[in-house]
Amino acid sequence: MKDEHAAPAPTLSQKLGAMGYRTMNALLRLTDIRLVALFGRAIGYLVWMLSASRRKIVARNLRIVVDPTLREDKLSSMVRRNIVRTVMNLACSLKTGIMTDREMARSIQVVGRDGFEKAGSDGRTAICAVPHAGNWEILARTRPLFPKVEHYGCMYRRLSNPLLEKIVYNTRTMFGCEMFSKEDGLRAVFKLARSGGLLGVLSDQFTQEGLFMPYFGKVTGVTPLPALIYKRCKGKGQLYSVFTRNISLGKWEAILDRTIDLPEGCEEIDEITMQVNLAIENCQKENILDGFWMHHRWKSTSDFAPANTFSNELIKKYATLPFRILICTPEQFEEAAILLPILRLLKRSRIDAQLTIICPGEQKAWWQQFSEIVTHVVTTDDTTVKLSKQLAADEIYKDGPFDLLFMYSENRKTMRELQSLMPVHISGFWENPLSRKYRFRSRYNIVATHPRTRLEDYQQGIQLVHKLTSDEQDLAPMPATDEAGTFIAPFSTLGSSNSWPRENWAELVRRLGKVSLLAFPADAAKAEKMATELGCELCLCKPEEIATKLGSNSTLYAVDGLLPVLASATGCRCTVLMAARAAERYPLSIGSGHRYVSNHTPCHPCHRSDCDQATPCTSGITVDDMLGA
Repeated sequence: MKDEHAAPAPTLSQKLGAMGYRTMNALLRLTDIRLVALFGRAIGYLVWMLSASRRKIVARNLRIVVDPTLREDKLSSMVRRNIVRTVMNLACSLKTGIMTDREMARSIQVVGRDGFEKAGSDGRTAICAVPHAGNWEILARTRPLFPKVEHYGCMYRRLSNPLLEKIVYNTRTMFGCEMFSKEDGLRAVFKLARSGGLLGVLSDQFTQEGLFMPYFGKVTGVTPLPALIYKRCKGKGQLYSVFTRNISLGKWEAILDRTIDLPEGCEEIDEITMQVNLAIENCQKENILDGFWMHHRWKSTSDFAPANTFSNELIKKYATLPFRILICTPEQFEEAAILLPILRLLKRSRIDAQLTIICPGEQKAWWQQFSEIVTHVVTTDDTTVKLSKQLAADEIYKDGPFDLLFMYSENRKTMRELQSLMPVHISGFWENPLSRKYRFRSRYNIVATHPRTRLEDYQQGIQLVHKLTSDEQDLAPMPATDEAGTFIAPFSTLGSSNSWPRENWAELVRRLGKVSLLAFPADAAKAEKMATELGCELCLCKPEEIATKLGSNSTLYAVDGLLPVLASATGCRCTVLMAARAAERYPLSIGSGHRYVSNHTPCHPCHRSDCDQATPCTSGITVDDMLGA
């Protein structure tokens, strides 16, 4: 009878991979380690020349670990040197496990051997936090150097190819090193910790399931495993930061004498983990180019870090680079302004969140007034300075690489310029024509079960994909004037379809009494003429000045468009004549007490800027309808 739990048979590609690895090992046994190092350097130069995506990842990481202001020639030089050295170390790591004792003695120097051995003997446990730096396979190979240590183990991640995994596992355990896969759980690891020995943990790997804490001054997912093991030792453990570094062609040092001495009162898992991070940082700073910076160490994912994995006090104390979020707003100002609650939600999602807005020039001043939410605003239609150069300006560049891009614009030119920011996690709606070509990592594919507003599109996308939920504080009106007043806004930014007959406005003004006509400067000429005809005061203001004219004590009667959207953000009560659009889809997103008036003819809503009907739908709307009489 066939065993249902038996492992699947290896595939052809897996068999070929294992065969190739055996062949390579046979050749490596006959090759001097210095020749392997030279070959690795040559391959490293090829990787540097041919892999632009890998260069970007390394450049991003080096800006974090060295200096966020690194640019151009200096940064490019460091990227090249790191890639070449990393590939060389990886190539030599394949040879390390099969070296003879003679080759081992000639190629590897061990620093701090005696003290390290003592820390793992007589029932004591040395927990070693190991970064991906240099040729870390040396550590498994040094097992015979510690005969007094009963247990000598290391955590590792299994390979996806079972045949290759078996070969590599046998090579690593050949000299007595015990290997513990995280897929098998932690029971055996904790058992070793309690009984005593030397245990290594590669502690600088990104993990979404761990703690989110500063590492080189920027918050990222880190493993709390060294701290957990230390706590299980019940006073018999000692934390070490252990690393390897390249000292010449085909030669390395294994540094084993760096103890991690915890401050008095440091007992919590997050506090211990922070001390481990600091110790690893110090080790890597001794030779930063030996670090394995070719992987996306500070990457973002769909899920924002859960609040319970944050230690805000530690982040305030140690973090220096923010979690940088880019929001590329829709081209239409009317829809872009709807994003205000979303920006508030993103800003409070993480203590280290920093928001940068990318928008057309007409929106810039509006977003700049929200300085408590938005740090920088750059424009997409500046003819003098390209978007990419604006984002590379010193004031913006100094805060380090960007982490997350919310792409709500459908502008292809803008997206092409943002490619220079890669790698960055891109989030947006699945129907955005840019989503497939530019590989949005998080796409909002929302199926509505009821009429849904446009704001709900954004809210549900953020909630379903990024696990962030809006609340009342996100929908609070902005600070605005407390003066009372009644205003009309007869001009729409959506086109002539959104208009109301002049005689109706005249009747509305007569019945309201003292009224001011509110308009944008672009409509100044016709607004002045209409205000004179209606006998009311004219009030011209720019979008960013709305809060100085309107507030919670104001009332506005307007046709659909940008002005009532911005007015609602001040808390002003609005009555909106909806012509081309439907209130079920585009209601005002902030404030309460709003009313929507429309005439549901067969062509409503048409979503057109110009009406092609002999009798526009708005002509059937009366003054009584607008007043709610």
